Amino acid sequence: MKKIIFSLFILASCFSASAQNDRSSQDERDKIQQAKIAFLTSRLDLTVDQAKLFWPLFNEYDSKKITLSKEYGQKKREIYAKSEDSRNMKEEDADKLLDIYLDQKQAELDVEKTYMKKFNEVLNSRQVWRMVSFESDFRRSLYDRMRRDDKEEPKRGGNRN
Repeated sequence: MKKIIFSLFILASCFSASAQNDRSSQDERDKIQQAKIAFLTSRLDLTVDQAKLFWPLFNEYDSKKITLSKEYGQKKREIYAKSEDSRNMKEEDADKLLDIYLDQKQAELDVEKTYMKKFNEVLNSRQVWRMVSFESDFRRSLYDRMRRDDKEEPKRGGNRN
């Protein structure tokens, strides 16, 4: 009986830790999404009317890009799962990965072309260009912030006398 209770306790602890990690990673994704919105908002200088039209369109665009990334990422993981080491993968698997890579790039380009036209109906060309260049600027900004936060975090352990 003690073994069953102990096992249930361990199992419950594992589920709790897993749920907490899921919540934590979702919180992180939410924070990044909020930062992305704030960064893009300040970058584009949207009028109220533009913002009403732009944000639903941008969210749709962003969602399509995320879906593509997941879809093609899954295809790549399936091929990687067959191979123990990417250096020694079969030639046919490498060919498949290259095909998937090119298909993904084409799908992303198709989405970009479609949405650039839609964005141009809502924003002026300067704003559309700022939005296009925003992705790399945002990633760089996020990376710099993470690096700064890591440097500012106090070192753990050691003698603090």
